[in-house]
Amino acid sequence: MKEATMALSVSVEALQLQADLLEDAAYRDDGLCVVGIFGKSNMQPGPLKDSLVNTLADKHIFSLLGGAEDGGSADSNIRAFYNQENRVLYLLLSSVSDSRQLLRACQSLSAATSHSDAHDFWKGLDRQHCLHLLYMFSVCHVLLLVHPNHTFDVTYDRLFRALDALRQKVLPLIRAAIKDCPVSKEWKLNCRPCPPRLLFVFQMNGTLKLPGSSSESGGNPDKPKKHSPRRRLQHALEDQIYRIFRKSRVLTNQSSNCLFTVPANQAFVYVIPTADEDPVGALLGQLRSNCMLGDQDSTPTVSGPRRYQQMRRSAQQPSSSGELSGMSLGGLLVDCSLKEFLWQHVELVLTKKGFDDSVGRNPQPSHFELPTYTKWVQVASRLHQVLISNSDDEMAELAAKVQSQVKVLEGFLDADTKFSENRCQKALPLAHSAYQSNLPHNYTTTVHKNQLAQGLRVYSQHARGVAFQRYALQLHEDCYKFWSNGHQLCEERSLTDQHCVHKFHLLPQPGEKPDMDRNPPILNHNSRGRSTSSCNCGRKQAPREDPFDIQAANYDFYQVRILTKASC
Repeated sequence: MKEATMALSVSVEALQLQADLLEDAAYRDDGLCVVGIFGKSNMQPGPLKDSLVNTLADKHIFSLLGGAEDGGSADSNIRAFYNQENRVLYLLLSSVSDSRQLLRACQSLSAATSHSDAHDFWKGLDRQHCLHLLYMFSVCHVLLLVHPNHTFDVTYDRLFRALDALRQKVLPLIRAAIKDCPVSKEWKLNCRPCPPRLLFVFQMNGTLKLPGSSSESGGNPDKPKKHSPRRRLQHALEDQIYRIFRKSRVLTNQSSNCLFTVPANQAFVYVIPTADEDPVGALLGQLRSNCMLGDQDSTPTVSGPRRYQQMRRSAQQPSSSGELSGMSLGGLLVDCSLKEFLWQHVELVLTKKGFDDSVGRNPQPSHFELPTYTKWVQVASRLHQVLISNSDDEMAELAAKVQSQVKVLEGFLDADTKFSENRCQKALPLAHSAYQSNLPHNYTTTVHKNQLAQGLRVYSQHARGVAFQRYALQLHEDCYKFWSNGHQLCEERSLTDQHCVHKFHLLPQPGEKPDMDRNPPILNHNSRGRSTSSCNCGRKQAPREDPFDIQAANYDFYQVRILTKASC
């Protein structure tokens, strides 16, 4: 295949369409290793993940300045590069964890976006990122987690527990999606070619300087250290990561039950050193190191992926001079390159040895399959349609069921909403008490609004977070229900401007009798006000109820007097 074509990256959706173009007939029956790369990036000029793929493939594949190849949006996307010569397929995940995508997401938000809407927007991107990660963990043999500094981000522990819970929920749906694919029964049952091995790549922080040889030996230059500071940092990170994942049970004894595995007897952490600020000194140090290696080591130099195994063997076998043959300047073991670090794991895949990462007294062997490019593309395309794209009508039902299971992520990832809901739920009873304090049994709309304002004031003092508005609306509804459920006062006023003393009621129709048992009751207005009125001629007087309309004031009272023959 032509070099120009090989150096192009494509989206995962285009892999199936270009399967025949990308696959050379000479490699058609050979298996391939799938390497996934994901993680975070800082505000450095070029994304670290993109430059890693360029370094591993020795080609300029991904543009470090961004462009149309990553979609130009804030949505998560997976780009692929297939290196046929080495039989390795690289999958690069770009998401909101990258500075480039994060900037695009911020630009898409307007200044008028509310707090809750912005939170839903970010959580939607997080859920999208999790589905892309689940896809990567389902189709890759080896995964590289890239981090822009030299400290482990413990939030990955919660993320991986969420992905494991989501994977257990959607396993039956994934099995139904790939049941017709030409792969083994173990792959169809476990929904992945093997339990993927997760490797960690950290970048040395510029503030972390490597001490000199005098400080390395604790003030004794005659006693050199066996390992370089970078290698000791790698070992410390390996111990920390393994302890954290074992404690949270992300890693267990049986690798087949885990979301991913880490090797027990191989390095799984690599720290990329910082660029030397003194290029002349760096060149002189490299020259001295090469000269000493040429004098000490008489064996032929092995280049390529097997250099890592040679260094491990040379580090364990003493030379004839009593020193380690893998020593360099100052007695330090030679650090391997990133490509050599990765290739020791890739070789286990390409040689069909697989990963034996189960531990314990009775370790169970895990399944392993090395697919051809065509078989892998068929499975990957089905999973992409179910988990991510939702573009196939045949898979629409499965994709909808997968989306309904995404809510399991909320308990793990949406800690802000969980905290806000707990806080607002505690504030609601306080607001209800403030609303109901010093209330009469029946009260008007004005009293209701004043008490509601008092309840909202108390609520706003205690409630916080994205659930504030939702529970404030619930407070409005609860107070209105309390008021309208037998506590609402009749709003009618008499002609003398006095309130009706009854609770909310209906007026009787002509010929209808009052009924207190109905809801709402049927009653005439009554303000409990009485006055004395005279007849038309003024010779006799009688008490009368406070009138609520003109007819009752000027006609009904006198009509009753006439009918009772109480007139003059």
